[in-house]
Amino acid sequence: MAMGNLPPFEDRDAYGGFFPALLQTWVGACFRPTEFFESVGNSQDLTPALLFGVLVGWISVVVGAAWSLVFQARLVPMMRQEEIAGLLLLASGAAGLVCSGLFGWLLVLLGILISGVIVHLFLMLFGGANQGLTMTLRVISYAYAPQIFAVVPFVGGCIAAIWMLVLEIIGLAAAHRTDTWRAALAVLAPVILCVCVVGVLYGAVTVAILTEAHRP
Repeated sequence: MAMGNLPPFEDRDAYGGFFPALLQTWVGACFRPTEFFESVGNSQDLTPALLFGVLVGWISVVVGAAWSLVFQARLVPMMRQEEIAGLLLLASGAAGLVCSGLFGWLLVLLGILISGVIVHLFLMLFGGANQGLTMTLRVISYAYAPQIFAVVPFVGGCIAAIWMLVLEIIGLAAAHRTDTWRAALAVLAPVILCVCVVGVLYGAVTVAILTEAHRP
């Protein structure tokens, strides 16, 4: 289906209602990102974009917690000599699932808002913020579409993370009407910075442990 002036989720009546529009939005964001994010740039309405991102992310969080509970349940029979520990493990998994169902949406929302602000600051730094913060948050929200793949055990999270970064770059370039390299720097610079900080901290802790271990 050809993309209109707005994402399907923002023109739900034209796409047959909530769930068909949700599906068409997901397909467009994941598999026709250039065309899709050009339509994202045609509006400043943040509410439907946030709703889409939070909904997809929330589903991923809840299903991930459910998978964790399943794996923990399979471990319990192996812990015959540690029955209490096994039951505690199972109880913690069930509690995690309940908390994900109740509060997972809030974590996703905070993630979108915080990452959106950070990316927008870097986009401003690199001269690509031709629209306001609202547009960046719209892009980040819709770029959560591949997060649904995180429900696949083991490899899903990695696939989702990489796909989301790609969509953010394409989306920022299309919605802000800016150069792709500026969008790429805005998205990748915070990631590289975080990796460097974690690497430095890890190295410092390692050196401290080794130094302490070699003391007479």
